[in-house]
Amino acid sequence: MYVKRRTRTVRPELILLAATVLGGCTSLPRNGPTGTQIARSATKQNAIGFKIVDIAPENIDTLSMTGSPTNILAALALAGQVDQIGPGDVLSVEIYEVGVTLFGGRAHIGTSDPSADNGADLSASSATVGGGGIVVDRDGNITLPYVGTISVAGLTTTQVQDRIVAALRSKSQSPQVVVSLRRNVSNAVVIMGDVANPGRVPLTLARETLLDVIAERGGISRTTQTGSSTATGTGAQDVVVRFTRHGRTVEQPLDSVVAGSADDLMLLAGDRVELIRQPRTFTVFGALDRISQIPFESRKLTLAEALARAGGPNDGRADPRSVFVFRLAADTIAPTDSAELVASSVSKPPVLTPIAYRIDMMQAQNYFLAQRFVMRDKDLIYIGNAAANQPLKLVQALGQLFSPVIAVQNATR
Repeated sequence: MYVKRRTRTVRPELILLAATVLGGCTSLPRNGPTGTQIARSATKQNAIGFKIVDIAPENIDTLSMTGSPTNILAALALAGQVDQIGPGDVLSVEIYEVGVTLFGGRAHIGTSDPSADNGADLSASSATVGGGGIVVDRDGNITLPYVGTISVAGLTTTQVQDRIVAALRSKSQSPQVVVSLRRNVSNAVVIMGDVANPGRVPLTLARETLLDVIAERGGISRTTQTGSSTATGTGAQDVVVRFTRHGRTVEQPLDSVVAGSADDLMLLAGDRVELIRQPRTFTVFGALDRISQIPFESRKLTLAEALARAGGPNDGRADPRSVFVFRLAADTIAPTDSAELVASSVSKPPVLTPIAYRIDMMQAQNYFLAQRFVMRDKDLIYIGNAAANQPLKLVQALGQLFSPVIAVQNATR
């Protein structure tokens, strides 16, 4: 019995399509360059002038420095007083007299309880002038009965007492005066930003410091917190202190300010403190399962910890010899004195140099170096693609291309 077999012919358009795919194998989809291509770009296509630096035992001491700035706030340290009266302050004045009195025995002038009478037969009497308090006017003056206008700006309460007594001595018998500060307006600082209770904080003779005021106002704001404080960028390591004194402004990370140090400034009237939330993050690209932006969640983060948080390289696509950390490194030339330090932190933007730090994770010693390499804010980790993955990608692309055609042919047999 003769059986006629059908012969299959390959359609010309399929041959043309396959040839096109084979010809374009050099442009297969990928998620970044290989380590060799990055090294070639540093020498041939390098318009910004970035350079590649290998992480090695010779430079790991420098690369392990945290780089957290200190002594920036200390440059604004000044001596000053916080008990001097100024415009807007509210004073309480009590006058004590014996014998013939100017204020009518036990008279209470402007008090909240004018009917109060503790006995008129006492040989000494007192009167409170201005029950609601006496406000220092914009020129720094107050006005009292039988005394007139007195300039009190820049004086302490004890000095004001002496002036009032001197003015009453020719009019009253043995006058005694007690002046107290009912409301402190001029000797205050303003704290704002990401603090739990922003507002004006009066200063006292206890001489509050920067950290004292932040603690008094409830510390860092947690209003946006959804988990642990550090995981949501609400820890001290993610907050910057912007401090203004006499028109000069500096910034310093809050976690670098140590209680009792020179940076923990003793506050003066008119100081302004602002807490600014600046979460530190790093990004990860290349041959790994997911491209992501990851928060530091700690004061110090090493390269080994960062790779672990990112999930590590993809075993099937990554080249462990080509792990890079791309960084815009600031100029490392340090100011020579405090004045230059303040000027550089305010007016001079840092000079940034693009550097790609490279580490070969196939060498065992480099795992120790990765534990010492300190990450910086906005660093970018790139894990290079393995060059051997290109044939595999070609096979996968051909399989995806021809699988629909083969399925249709099988269905029509």
